[in-house]
Amino acid sequence: MGWGDSALANNVLEERRYGRGDWESEYQELKGLLSEAEWKSAARSTPNAHYTSGDVVSSMYDALRRMGAGNLPHARVLEPGAGVGNFLGLMPGDLAARSSRTAVELDELSGRILRQLYPRAEVIVDGFERAPLADNYFDFVVSNFPFGNYAVSDIAFSHPSRRFATKSIHNYFFAKSLDKVRPGGVVAAITSHYTMDSASGKRLRTFIDEQADLVGAIRLPSSAFKANAGTEVTTDILFLRKRMPGEERAGLAWVDVTQQVDGEGRRFSRNEYFDAHPEMILGKEQMAGTMYRGGE
Repeated sequence: MGWGDSALANNVLEERRYGRGDWESEYQELKGLLSEAEWKSAARSTPNAHYTSGDVVSSMYDALRRMGAGNLPHARVLEPGAGVGNFLGLMPGDLAARSSRTAVELDELSGRILRQLYPRAEVIVDGFERAPLADNYFDFVVSNFPFGNYAVSDIAFSHPSRRFATKSIHNYFFAKSLDKVRPGGVVAAITSHYTMDSASGKRLRTFIDEQADLVGAIRLPSSAFKANAGTEVTTDILFLRKRMPGEERAGLAWVDVTQQVDGEGRRFSRNEYFDAHPEMILGKEQMAGTMYRGGE
């Protein structure tokens, strides 16, 4: 979890020109508890730090077990957007006992809480783009990636052949995670549906598909991450396996999108994977939602 798009974040941490109404006492209390650096850090994290339900986390671990994570004698696990550690806390006990775990968290206060809760984990309080992590090292990455249409600056992606992958933070986290996971390892992450559905994202999907196989994906209903009224957002869980050197592509098709029309004649893009696997969409498709814009 993090500050996220919550009532507390929206009414207390955000700048308000015309006062805070019923939230004034909470504002004063929190302002007195946090240092200036902590306040700024918390405010920076609000656009993309969202609570992940235990049901979703546990189901992701169930899937990882089916993909072989439970058979590893010792697992190296990376959580690159950890918040205060739901993915660490809900890791099955037998798997946690056989794992070395590394967590990255941008927000200073959340990072300090994370260190207290999980003293045996390596906790890096910094941005993923600056975290000193070895490439081709981790057995699996599991996370709820931050998502938003803003870029990340990372020297490892400065070459023109890779720079495009930094244009949106959720897509960047996939590209960066694939650098960090070993060949044969798995990236399991929650992301905005735009990773799969955006027509302009084909270059990114192709870039990922050249390195990893899509094992499967699940589209969650917009209510799965509804923090408060007006924050509905459609999300996907993607499972990607990084190919071994020289290994042939064996994943499911997901690079292209198709154009769809809803019952009112409005056009939208949908990933070809969901065309072929409509049973993996949990819910009913419609043009709705208000987190980024109406009719999303």
